[in-house]
Amino acid sequence: MKLSCDICGRPDARAVILIEGAKMVACGGCMRNGKVLYRLDEGVEEEVDLRSLPARKSPMDEGEELIDGYGNLIKKARDRIGVRLSVIAEKISERESYLDAIENGRMKPTITVAKKLERELGIKLVEKASEETVSSSDRPSGRFSEPTLGDVIVEAKKKKGK
Repeated sequence: MKLSCDICGRPDARAVILIEGAKMVACGGCMRNGKVLYRLDEGVEEEVDLRSLPARKSPMDEGEELIDGYGNLIKKARDRIGVRLSVIAEKISERESYLDAIENGRMKPTITVAKKLERELGIKLVEKASEETVSSSDRPSGRFSEPTLGDVIVEAKKKKGK
């Protein structure tokens, strides 16, 4: 069974692409609509498990985070040097629409893209993530962990008792 394009249904899928965070198998015509993650061999006959492919790095992968107001900072830096968004997009090999969404705060860039923008625009967008700790008598280690349902119930009972 040949792979078919997830977008148009053609039976000649040629690549795995990323469109707005979703991995999809695409034919030659549709692969222009996203960022190509992997090209598929022409002889592939079996189903490709998209979950087995490495995920694109998220902003939190490397213990780093974006600074607040990253979109405005990017726009100001770009305006300062007088370069159009399309030129920046071409230089860092990203789509102009993706960079526009980042600049306008509709999307968060990955750490990789943020670092490309830092190099190109001469700005600082990424900083080391600060590790917050929660002090609790129930957690002697003092390290932060997500509250459990039990924690929520205990806190609710404490508030009722006051």
